[in-house]
Amino acid sequence: MFHEQSSMEVLVIPENQHCGQLADIQKAELCPAGSILCCLGVSGQLVLWDPADREAPPATPDGCFTDFYWEEVTTSGQEVSSFRLLAVGSQGDLKLLEYEAEQSAPVSLLSMQKYSADHLLDIIKERNQSMCELDSVQVLSFVASRCCVLLNCHWLLQLHWEQASQEPRMTSCCGIQLISSDMHAAVHHCVCAETLFVLSSSGLIYVYGITDGSLLASINLPAYMSSGWAEADLAYSSLSSSCSFCLFHVSQIHTAVS
Repeated sequence: MFHEQSSMEVLVIPENQHCGQLADIQKAELCPAGSILCCLGVSGQLVLWDPADREAPPATPDGCFTDFYWEEVTTSGQEVSSFRLLAVGSQGDLKLLEYEAEQSAPVSLLSMQKYSADHLLDIIKERNQSMCELDSVQVLSFVASRCCVLLNCHWLLQLHWEQASQEPRMTSCCGIQLISSDMHAAVHHCVCAETLFVLSSSGLIYVYGITDGSLLASINLPAYMSSGWAEADLAYSSLSSSCSFCLFHVSQIHTAVS
């Protein structure tokens, strides 16, 4: 329930041929500045366009992708015309794409940097010789040229994308101490203040340090919810404790919403 003085901003984008049919889009997200919309289709194609300019043609980078993540910039109050996103290729490779958007001009690709799936796998093999395949690549955060990537649901890798280099520089790599019973039950991840939060479908949240993978804390949401209800609300408490969780967001180091 919103308070009387509260408000929520909503961007309503009119129907556009560049965006395609809603059923064909598996992810759509505006860049932090709000001037470029990136859509990932079910076919794996990325399409970037300016919602304010319906006539300008979109940009469609080559390749098939499974996910993308806009870079969060730390500067504020400064007008920018170029934006970067990190895209995950269908083969597990990472591509850093930088685009420019100017008024009355189509979105154009300025540069591209790539980090192959083989390089990612080699990093894991240096720490675990038994690892022979890269099963999953998930970008957890991308802030000020530094990204945090989760490999095979177990390895945390931090890369720094430098402008002068064609490939990023690795700053850390570590394995996280997964609880065996929840290894495949993790449904959502969130990085905030050098800390990784992992939510399982059963409502357990595990907290890790992203530089060394150490387990810092664990939170049992169903137990916490049940302990807060009076005896008159036992039926509701039982219902809430049996809920399945799927998503959460950490806005500050001490505030999480699931």
